[in-house]
Amino acid sequence: MLEEIIACFLSLFSALTLDAPRLSRREMNDSTSPSEQRTHNTWEDKIHREYVSFEEDNLPSETEYVQLGYELRNRPTYIQSLLRSLKANFTITLAVLPLTLIGMALIYFDLRTLDLCSQWEDKNYTISFDVRRMRLLGKGVASVITYLWFPLSLIVLFGWSEFKRHYSSTILVGQLAGLFNTLYLTFLLLYGIDDTSPINSYYVPAILIFAVATLWESAIVVRNIRQKHQTVSYSGRHIFSVLAVPVLSTLAMSLFYRYAVVKWFNSLDNVLYKFILAILTPTLALMPTAVCRHMALWRTSEIIEPERSFALVYFIRAAFITLYRIMQANFKNISLFVGLSLLSGVSSLLKTATVGIREKVWARVIRFLNRTCCTRLHHLPGNTPHHRRFKADTEIQNILFENNSLILSQSYIVLYTITNFQLSDWSVVKSSLTRIAIGLVIEFVFNFLSTFIRIHWHNIPVTRVYSKYWKRHVFANIIVVAVFVCYFTNPLVAIFQNRFHDSGAGNYAIRNCTLPYESWR
Repeated sequence: MLEEIIACFLSLFSALTLDAPRLSRREMNDSTSPSEQRTHNTWEDKIHREYVSFEEDNLPSETEYVQLGYELRNRPTYIQSLLRSLKANFTITLAVLPLTLIGMALIYFDLRTLDLCSQWEDKNYTISFDVRRMRLLGKGVASVITYLWFPLSLIVLFGWSEFKRHYSSTILVGQLAGLFNTLYLTFLLLYGIDDTSPINSYYVPAILIFAVATLWESAIVVRNIRQKHQTVSYSGRHIFSVLAVPVLSTLAMSLFYRYAVVKWFNSLDNVLYKFILAILTPTLALMPTAVCRHMALWRTSEIIEPERSFALVYFIRAAFITLYRIMQANFKNISLFVGLSLLSGVSSLLKTATVGIREKVWARVIRFLNRTCCTRLHHLPGNTPHHRRFKADTEIQNILFENNSLILSQSYIVLYTITNFQLSDWSVVKSSLTRIAIGLVIEFVFNFLSTFIRIHWHNIPVTRVYSKYWKRHVFANIIVVAVFVCYFTNPLVAIFQNRFHDSGAGNYAIRNCTLPYESWR
């Protein structure tokens, strides 16, 4: 509901900023050029054809949607929808295994390089120059992956062939920025500058380098789009904002999570307060998610294919899912862990089940506003082919990352504990496997029900989309997993350090992680 309120204000803002004289002239005398009109009609046809090709079965024409009103003449049976939902969730869950293996490998590499000896250092023990050198190596690899985020996202957004022909230079820009960042970190190491404060002031240049690189890469894409599609009616500023706003807003949210929310979570002593903060964490991403979703659905049809527009939104949600799952994993009480899993599943199911009710409520609200003050405000349809395909793609990504983050959050605890403490590995693994099993069962049940509702009542082709484009979705999810592991491991380690400060965990013998590297001197 909060997301829809934000979307309503976005629609209102868009309506108030429209050029009224131009609209009136268009009604009286169409001022659109023939080339612009042809481009618009082409994309409209593309959206319609693209959706129709993803009906759940290749049925005769009498069972397909015949116009953009989309009333099915023959609705699938409950059994058919249940089987399709079961197939979709089972196949998507299977894809989680290779994704989590990649994520666990990156987590282990991070803990053995970038965050090496973190618990040792947290106890105010000294670490050698060789350990700092290993950390620099980890930071360099993390920089390479992080600065490849935007170019790799362009592959998802435009396709490999299009990227290779027109946008491959963004990789060079990203790697140059990563090189400057690594050189800067090397300078800090050589001169013995080490800031261990919670908010590391020496990381500010790295953040600025990433922001500048993103703006530069966006400018390259805008220039190529303007040269390739000269009939596009969007301005350069419009295209630039479509590309840069999702990435920069995700960066801003990640910084806020890293330096504010995590610190606040660790400062709380009351378990109930921590539980409430974990519940409220997802609401922090509502504004950027609503903005990017609005752009993906209504501001990109001339430059981005409908089947790829989800790439502007899906990674924003991944940031708060990661933090939510880590906070969930941090609770030692299994009841709180199960409670957060149930809360996540129930809220997702209710959101899916009440789509029709909320659509009717907002339609009435907008009609009331039209009669009172906002005469130019209009209700954007939520039942178009583009909208349904967008929902199918985002639903697939949500299922993938919910399961990924659930497993990876437990992997963080296991790998961090094993690499920093001298204790039985199996005792740690057994506890995490139990939580993973419980969490996956809960996620599967609620995802199964949500997907069933989407398939049966809203005709969202989740099964068909994933069966044909599973490689694209897996690749998109690999990008998110790699980037967020590289960026978020350090603040997440702070959560685990705070976990081991309390209770009997502080009695564990800390592993002397400097020993394997002393021979390098």
